Amino acid sequence: MIHPDQFYSADDYPADRQRASMWARIRREMGGPSRFLFLADRRSFFHGMAASFLVMFAAVGVYTTARGAIEYSQPQAVKLDRAYQSAIREFERIAIQTMDGSQSELSKELSLTRKEHLELLDKAINELKLETNSNDFSSLKRVRLRQLYSLKLKLLQEMVEQGEIEL
Repeated sequence: MIHPDQFYSADDYPADRQRASMWARIRREMGGPSRFLFLADRRSFFHGMAASFLVMFAAVGVYTTARGAIEYSQPQAVKLDRAYQSAIREFERIAIQTMDGSQSELSKELSLTRKEHLELLDKAINELKLETNSNDFSSLKRVRLRQLYSLKLKLLQEMVEQGEIEL
């Protein structure tokens, strides 16, 4: 029987120089730790990035389509109500910002009264909206809502005509 210590002779082992060149070539062929981590898996990295962009664009498309379908399916009364709300809200936001701070005492009291009146109108509009569900399209409630919007617009128009709001 052969003993493991006697299996190879001393001449069968590579010399130190041969061993160093052999391990240097192995390191060179394997690439070693000198490469960047993501460069080794560059293809799967780019495929993952492309897939994530596709998923993101698909999600945005689904969201946009669903939102458009919901807005398109709403009745004309709701669309008109939203148009009134956004127009008045924007005009009021700009109008309140442009009020003069250098007004006389009487003008300041008048502007405070008008602001309170606007707040009361807003409160009445919000209460009527809470009473009126999005599915309730009774003509009486819609007429009352239009009247409140009209009062608010008239008040803002008076403020413009009196010079309280600069355009």
